[in-house]
Parts: sequence; C-alpha cells; structure tokens
Amino acid sequence: MSIEIIKQGPVCHFVINNPPVNVFTPAMHKQFYEALRAFYADTELKVGIFRSTGTRAFCAGDDIKSPRPNYSAEQLLERHFYSSENLDELGYPGYEREVLKLKRTKPIIAAIQSACIGQGLAYVLLMADLRIASPEAKFGFPEITFGMGGAAGALQMAHQIPQTAAMYMVLTGELVDANYALTNHLINEIVDSDQLQSRAEELAKQISRHPAQALQIELEVFQKTRNLSREDAMNYAEQVYRLQRFAYGSQPPLSERNTQ
Repeated sequence: MSIEIIKQGPVCHFVINNPPVNVFTPAMHKQFYEALRAFYADTELKVGIFRSTGTRAFCAGDDIKSPRPNYSAEQLLERHFYSSENLDELGYPGYEREVLKLKRTKPIIAAIQSACIGQGLAYVLLMADLRIASPEAKFGFPEITFGMGGAAGALQMAHQIPQTAAMYMVLTGELVDANYALTNHLINEIVDSDQLQSRAEELAKQISRHPAQALQIELEVFQKTRNLSREDAMNYAEQVYRLQRFAYGSQPPLSERNTQ
C-alpha cells in the first residue's frame, strides 16, 4: 500500500495504490505530504495528476482498520497543535492536516474512477483544480452517519458548489453520482473509464505548455482574492500583472516560452 509517484516530463502522477478500495492510512498521508512537497519544489514539474489503481474506488476514505490509540488529553493537544513532523508516531490527527496546510503552487488534475468519499473527496476538493470522473463515479461524506459533522465548513464547500447541493451531501450522508457532481460543478467532465487517464494527461499537457511562473501566479491570485471585495481583487490582480510585465516586458523568459 502506497502513494506511487510517476514522472513524465513536466507532469507528475500521484497514484493511490492500496487495493481493493484505496483507503488512506497514516503512513500514506505522510507519503502524500512528502510527495507533494517534492512536487512543488521540483522546477522541472509543472502539473500533477491525482489518480488511483483498480476499478472499485478512487478512494474510499481513511482506513477504519488503522489503529486509533487511546491518546491522553495532553497527547491529543500535541497532535492538534504541533506539526506532525515533531510527533513520534503516525496517527490521527496527523499528516492529513499537513497535506491541506501546504501552499499550493502548481495545478493538479484529479482523475476519479468509481467511489470518491470521505478523506479522498476532501483531498480532491482542496487539492485538485480540475476534476474529471468516470460515469460510475460516486461522491459523498458518509461521516455524518457516524455522528461526525463539519465537512462543509472545513472544506469551504460554499465556495465550490451551490449551498443546496453541499447541504444535501453533508446532511444526508448519501453518495451522489457523476451527473449530480457535474451539474453542481463538483467536477468538470465525465469521461469513459478507459479514457480517464488519457484525458487527464491531455489536459496536463495543455497546461504544461504555459510558463511555470504564470501558472503559479494564476493559482496564487485565484486563492488570495476569493474573499476580497471586487475592487480589492482587481487591484491585487492588476499589481501582480504589472509586476510580471515589468519583469518580462511583453514576453516571458526564453526558457519558459511556449514553443508549440
């Protein structure tokens, strides 16, 4: 069981490989965290593809069989407020928090086959900029049925899909199908299962033709202006745009130009 890393030119594949349903373990959260850090730091890589092995599930969430030690109050406090890198053992809370705290500087495409639920869907919502799914894909947060709420707020779902769609998913705990996800803008496209990976690679190739710095700036401006007023967002975007023009004139550096 692991997160496999496959590099193809400027594209990096993050592959969940833990059959039969690709659940995450504490060790896999750490692997994913370390892989993402390396991805963001590698100047040769521009785009990521987040996918999985098998056909039963993209990711069925966290592994319920992973041990949950009976931590003391002091230990729980440490796990909530200290970096996971400073903790002696893997567990929960753990590296799943560190993944979501990473500053995202490169786009990621999710290619979703079959069930995408719980922590798997959380990673897709907060880590993937483009999302494509097979017709068989299902999405949901069943945690509410176990007495655990809060997904909508933690994942800022109100920024991503309509309120009614978000509330249906988190309050009922029911899984929704690919058509529901597409209609409510949870995903961008529905693609036949046998074309899912090739379509993700096609999108990644298209994106990777652009200058790396322009991609990073586009992500940063999008993220930082989401909660600004329209005027403040325009001012910030204009300043960043002018800074780029000042640095490069009318053209990006030769090493970054699209030569296609």
